[in-house]
Amino acid sequence: MTNQAAVSALAPAEMRTRLIAYVIDAIILAVAYVVVITTIVVAAFVQGGDTAIIATASRSVLFALAGLLYFGYTWTTMRASPGQRAMGIQTVNAADGATLTGTQAILRWAYLFGPSAFESLFTNSQQVGGLLSFLVSVAVIGYYIYLYRTAANDPKRQGFHDKQTGTIVVKAVA
Repeated sequence: MTNQAAVSALAPAEMRTRLIAYVIDAIILAVAYVVVITTIVVAAFVQGGDTAIIATASRSVLFALAGLLYFGYTWTTMRASPGQRAMGIQTVNAADGATLTGTQAILRWAYLFGPSAFESLFTNSQQVGGLLSFLVSVAVIGYYIYLYRTAANDPKRQGFHDKQTGTIVVKAVA
């Protein structure tokens, strides 16, 4: 089978399946995130530090780093995150169906989750009376609606983020 034949044989994953996989991944990451943040806050409290400052400073960095490691590692080693594996789908190179490269995984994460990581820097309600936080949140929600619509309206279900990184989410081959 040629590379072109292999690519045309890839069946794009349905949007509903992709969303359920993301929810599973979000739950896994949330549990891990809570454990890590709780450990940091408890350690700071035991040492007599200011837990609010430590939690705020580390929250955004840990959020981004955890997501990048989780998705980057699983996309490049298993072709799918745990949520995707549970739903029988994979994220692969759109050109030949190969496993993502490290660069593809990092860029795909940046297009998908970079806005959320950026938004986490603005979750303090004291920032300009909460207006800045609100505006950033609205912009990020708008971006995610855009990503969903571009994927849902594409015949191969490739969203803006997939096209920018040369990836496609497909049904896993048994």
